Amino acid sequence: MASHNVVVIPYPSQGHVNPLMHLCQSFAKQGIKSTVVNTEFVHAKMVKAMGDKIESVLGSRIELVAVPDGFGPDESRDNIERLFVDIMNNLQFEFEKLLPKMNSEIAGGIACVIVDLSMAWILEITEKLGIRGAIFSPFTAAHSVLNISINKLIEDGIIDAEGVPMQGARIQLKPGMPYMRTRDLPWMCVPIKKSQRILFEHLVRIQRGYELSKWCLFNSAYELEPESVSFHPKILPVGPLMASEAGQFWKEDASCLEWLDQQPPSSVIYLAFGSFTDFSGAQFEELAMGLELTGRPFLWVVRPGTEQKLPAGFRGRKAKIIGWAPQQKVLRHPSVGCFLSHCGWNSILEGVSNGLPFLCWPYVGDQHFNMSYVDDIWKVGLGFDRDEKGTVSRWEIKKKVEQLLGDPSFRARSAQLQQLVRNSVKPEGLSSINVDKFVRWVKEEGQNEAVV
Repeated sequence: MASHNVVVIPYPSQGHVNPLMHLCQSFAKQGIKSTVVNTEFVHAKMVKAMGDKIESVLGSRIELVAVPDGFGPDESRDNIERLFVDIMNNLQFEFEKLLPKMNSEIAGGIACVIVDLSMAWILEITEKLGIRGAIFSPFTAAHSVLNISINKLIEDGIIDAEGVPMQGARIQLKPGMPYMRTRDLPWMCVPIKKSQRILFEHLVRIQRGYELSKWCLFNSAYELEPESVSFHPKILPVGPLMASEAGQFWKEDASCLEWLDQQPPSSVIYLAFGSFTDFSGAQFEELAMGLELTGRPFLWVVRPGTEQKLPAGFRGRKAKIIGWAPQQKVLRHPSVGCFLSHCGWNSILEGVSNGLPFLCWPYVGDQHFNMSYVDDIWKVGLGFDRDEKGTVSRWEIKKKVEQLLGDPSFRARSAQLQQLVRNSVKPEGLSSINVDKFVRWVKEEGQNEAVV
């Protein structure tokens, strides 16, 4: 009898953990048991955030396991070298020990190991063990098209062997996909050259995972990026996968919902910039004052530790400032008029699923490319222009808010896109069909040929 047990390995960041936990809950409904392996640092955050609801949230078919990442609980994990070199090297040692042990202890062995795209090197370990592997990506399918195309970009003289652009070009990887400026390649969107090199080397390293995986599951929908999804037969869109209670790292501040209840319909600007976006003091102030100039109420998620950048007396005007929001509840609230976002893919999916137009403020990695979908392809949002100092001025912020909310066509296109993605996750929708297809493969494919 084939094993119905899968091992799921997210990358240690909330934006990666959350959609995978949602996917595990979908598997559970179809009889698949998932053992989710996080770092001890991430595991502790998840358990604390779930609190006494942990058993009801996880159910009987999701189990959490933790491995050390080599650093203490109070040590920083924010810099790129630590995230993509040190922690990855430490985790390789841990998984080389853990996976053979789990495979021998699970009745029938592990049916499949599902790894986050950023952890795709783990499939080199599973191949040696004779365990089938699949990749899950929390990014666009277009992001993987770019990864797969790195060698061709080098051959065509677009970038050199270290990923550095050889020309200031706009490239299009396939007709119908957004154009991308070479300066916006994901590894170039960090200011330090050493960090750029580390990110590029990481993307090159995980290319082998595409070859070893049977499927590449994506938190996306065919309707959102048909050209990218059809690029390779392994690509299987299974989204949008919305945030799960099981994947939260921080307690949510629900007080904002009562505040939203008091605001007029479609009036509130909602701002959230993810876990890593950082602003200079001057840019933070321009953003705050630009919001005030709009004269509109706004709900702003400001990470703990950065509130001191707010101008004196800023709280209590038309602002509601919180540390972490119940984002899905906020986005579907009738008083919210638009979403000012860093363009992380999870946030875009949540905004699209609730029919909201966007103001785009990309910061790093794939976020500039994601903005191209919002702005150029779907036409449901606007970006900001920067001045000669690279700053988005308060007047630019006021201008774009008025332009977006003053043009009903943005809201109309957002509503059309919302219906498309909602249809994709209905039982007869393409994403739901793809989840069913993957579950059948897990259950019906032949046994793993374990290597002794």
